[in-house]
Amino acid sequence: MLDIDIYLKKDKETFHFPVNPLEKICIQSEKRYLTVEILDFGEVDIADKGKKITELSFDTLLPKKYDESFCRYIDIPTPDEAIELLQKWKNSDNPSRLIITDLNFNELVNINSLTVEDRTGEIGDRYISISFRTHRGIKIETLNTQSNGSSSLKNNRPNTNSNSGSKFNRGDIVRVTADVLNVRSGPGTNNSVIGSVSNGTKLKVWRAQGNWLDVFYGNHGGWICSDYVTK
Repeated sequence: MLDIDIYLKKDKETFHFPVNPLEKICIQSEKRYLTVEILDFGEVDIADKGKKITELSFDTLLPKKYDESFCRYIDIPTPDEAIELLQKWKNSDNPSRLIITDLNFNELVNINSLTVEDRTGEIGDRYISISFRTHRGIKIETLNTQSNGSSSLKNNRPNTNSNSGSKFNRGDIVRVTADVLNVRSGPGTNNSVIGSVSNGTKLKVWRAQGNWLDVFYGNHGGWICSDYVTK
């Protein structure tokens, strides 16, 4: 048994795995190619530099009762409570932070799979196999395109422009009129807040959807409500 501690954090919640991996932790790094499936053609590999997705997995036990011989702490959750939390985080669109002490692993991850097993003779105990993939968000890269040193943005979002009925068009520069305006991960207040911009901030529009604008923000883009901006 490895002498480590494994934590999974999301928002203000922290799950400390009560028992360390039973045998080993498997860490697999993705090849230095990005595999893309093209309709009516099949899979192709595109050379892709930069940080690659890592897949990490292990098997562990969720015991019904605390046992000082293998549990990492006393006040352990019940197996059902732990599984319910892990399933909720697995189904979430937002990543969690996985921390593995002594291995210096501290990354944003998505739970890729979670398998639960009941074993004969161990009533109440649950065994799980869990795997994670390091989270990789949408990127907007800055590229030099002119000899005078100026730059433009290369966008990897879908080439759609749902701006019918909107007074804003692709390429418009808008100015924020609210004191503080939230930037969200998608069009609508049900999407998570990824940042904010202050009064007077100017942003470039990529596309419009209803009264929401997809704008160039940070290194990943974001959505703002058009009710609080002007050209």
